[in-house]
Amino acid sequence: MTGFRFFTTLLLLTMISMIAAPSAAQTPSPDGQTFTFPWPPDWVARGKYQKMILRGITGYNPGQWDVHACGTLPDCLMPASPQFNGLVYHNPVNPDEIVCDLCESWTVSRDGKTYTFRLRPAQWHDGQPVTAEDIKFSLDRIVEPGAIRVRTGVLRSFYEHQSAQVVDDKTIKVPIKFASPLFLENLASEYMKMYPRHVAQKLSPEDAQKPGKLIGSGPWKLKEFKPNISIEYVRNTNYFKKGLPYFEGMTFTIVRDYNRRLAAMQVGQAHTTEGPTIGSYGNEDPLRMQRETKGRVRAIYIPEAVQTYLVFHMNKPPFQDPRVRRAVFLAVDRHELVKIVRCVDTFGCYGSVGTFLPNKGGKSVESPEDLAQAKGWRQPKDADLAEAKTLMATAGYANGFKAMLNLNNVPLVVRSGEVLAEQLRKNLGIDLTLEPVDRATTVDRIIRGTHHASLDSSGVIILDPADYLNQHFLVIGGQKNPDSWRHPRLADIAQAQAKELEPLKRLRLFKEAVEILRGGESHVVPLSWGSSGGMMDYRLQNFHVPGSEQIVKHFEHIWWDPEAPLPRN
Repeated sequence: MTGFRFFTTLLLLTMISMIAAPSAAQTPSPDGQTFTFPWPPDWVARGKYQKMILRGITGYNPGQWDVHACGTLPDCLMPASPQFNGLVYHNPVNPDEIVCDLCESWTVSRDGKTYTFRLRPAQWHDGQPVTAEDIKFSLDRIVEPGAIRVRTGVLRSFYEHQSAQVVDDKTIKVPIKFASPLFLENLASEYMKMYPRHVAQKLSPEDAQKPGKLIGSGPWKLKEFKPNISIEYVRNTNYFKKGLPYFEGMTFTIVRDYNRRLAAMQVGQAHTTEGPTIGSYGNEDPLRMQRETKGRVRAIYIPEAVQTYLVFHMNKPPFQDPRVRRAVFLAVDRHELVKIVRCVDTFGCYGSVGTFLPNKGGKSVESPEDLAQAKGWRQPKDADLAEAKTLMATAGYANGFKAMLNLNNVPLVVRSGEVLAEQLRKNLGIDLTLEPVDRATTVDRIIRGTHHASLDSSGVIILDPADYLNQHFLVIGGQKNPDSWRHPRLADIAQAQAKELEPLKRLRLFKEAVEILRGGESHVVPLSWGSSGGMMDYRLQNFHVPGSEQIVKHFEHIWWDPEAPLPRN
């Protein structure tokens, strides 16, 4: 082994150790490094089982139930996730750490290119054992060629379809294309769920999206979904994680009206909001609720977790024309939008201007200093507006046009749509008619391209820009890229950054991607980043705020403590 290869391997194993520690017992072996996660961890014994129903409140009807294919939190991941397990997941009591879920250990080969997973003795909800064949089937389904994989498609950068090797019923070897600690980070995504082969292989993509068709091994079994009424779960009494979950059942009442959801939390009809964090509460309301209830309701925030953005539908005029798309990209005043939508005088600001890639985790791909000079962000807007008007005139729309805007009916998104419509009317003569609907209908409209444009929002799964690059600009079709916009260089950048261990070199690759996207001809116009907020009764214990709203959705680790002391505000 050369000095460089030795250093790279040592660096890789060190990074994997940092991801897994301190919960893992680490054992060197001739095959590499083994990380073992014995059950139970110490916090399980502290939990208090209550023969009661955990009551939640949500504003969303589930629209999809197959997490491999879907791309949204409120109408897919949130209702589906409690039924399933991943191979690995984020430790619910230390969300920055990746630990075994269905596995009990993993071994990383010395070259960092093969992971061997040993499974726990788990069962599917129908009583059949979870086997290595199920894991192989699930991994292959996630990277299935040609299938729309909005959130899970990023795994294609690491895992080759049909390459996993079943060693025995409880052991599977997973080779990856190149050594990278990002493989585990992406595999730990809540969307990377494991399915039973004997059930999932019989389902068409359409049937897999129906409630109750897919089953899992998770802490909760779906009892019944009543549209516009509730989502009900019962405790999995045969759950392989003995002692969990801590409730007899779980029911999320569906209340479409935002103010009624707030009222349900205020009077104690609900113990928690969905998630419990979600972008629709990313304003001052959770903190106001905490103050008004004197701490009985706990406010929860994940800063800069959700982006609101405009999606052009390029299947029809006027946004078929890249000049029109660039004109809108230049004309939007993101600073004004954030000030109006994301800032409240008495509570402060809950967001920042939108960027193409997230800047979380210290990865400043688009820094404030950079944005101050960038077209579309720089202030004042005079030069950008002049260029935008020239583009509109050249495209034949000097006097603007009328267009229909599809959007979700939550207050933050609607207010963003109103500000956007006023800016485009004033700056370019574009007359936008807003048509707000529920989340499931919004997503369906996006996929079918029924409107001229859509206003959508999306959360970050992991604190790495590659996740966002994949779901919006590399996945072809689906909710995040409905008209299959693509740029050939972006795919090359994605592959190069995935292999690159040197942070500065990865940063340069992401900056190159941003320069391409700032051409303004893609299907996306970033508007704002905002907090993901939620509320939870203080008697719900053992919830630890994660770094992303898209992780820790099992509801397996929290318990109710009626004797918990009321926290001080």
